[in-house]
Amino acid sequence: MSAQMEYSGKDVNDAINKACSTLSLTREELDIEVLSPGSAGIFGLCRRKAKILVSRKEQVKQTTKDTADAHPEEEAEATPEETYPDTTNDEDTNLEATGNGLPAFTPEMLDTAKTELLKVLELMGYPSEVTITQEKNKAVVHISGEHVDDIIGSEGQVLDSLQYLLRKMLGKKFLKKVMIALDAGDFRAQRANDLQDKALKLAEEVKETSKTRTIPALNPAERRIVHMALQNDKTIRSRSVGEGLYKKILIYLPGKGKRKPPRKRGKGNPRKNASQN
Repeated sequence: MSAQMEYSGKDVNDAINKACSTLSLTREELDIEVLSPGSAGIFGLCRRKAKILVSRKEQVKQTTKDTADAHPEEEAEATPEETYPDTTNDEDTNLEATGNGLPAFTPEMLDTAKTELLKVLELMGYPSEVTITQEKNKAVVHISGEHVDDIIGSEGQVLDSLQYLLRKMLGKKFLKKVMIALDAGDFRAQRANDLQDKALKLAEEVKETSKTRTIPALNPAERRIVHMALQNDKTIRSRSVGEGLYKKILIYLPGKGKRKPPRKRGKGNPRKNASQN
């Protein structure tokens, strides 16, 4: 009997896709048992992942064995090292930061965003005032009240989580990707100033020491602030590295880390000629 493996995802389809990707098999080549279909929870909270058990169908196992026996000397190709280009003009970063290219908010979407956020804040125990406006294709939401510091959290982590949650809730309800910029008090403006100052300070350190400097993981909008602060300085470079929503930023000298070609020594090289005499 084929060994069974458990996979999970936001829904059954997502879990199956993960299993197929990991095993390099199609759905038709797998026996699939659904353990839990998952749940979206209330207002997108308390969500439960879907879980499945999968195993290879017997004919797939036999085909794989026959192929391996016929070509025992063949090995899987090594995955090439992932590279990260400069992202000063990264389309994904700009999209996440500005909302350009995304559908505009309707009055219904704006009202829903405000209502759902007020509910979430009540559930958190932080009742607050919420105002919402639209700028281009982005909803700008502002929270005010006595609980602002708690809602912001350390370095804006709670605020970022609320922003992500609200985007997912609206995206699921209206079946489209949306862009929301969530702020509390004057946090975003102060954060932008701090990031600009930090980027410029690290850039000067790079020029003085020739050593690469790193800014810890930032969200797309914050990464864009750093890249924009450095884009006119042609003596240094910045790029985002990592996977997922949050990525760190490297600030470095152009060409840093590239290997120089070896020096060629010929008949005209006095050092080589001296060693031969």
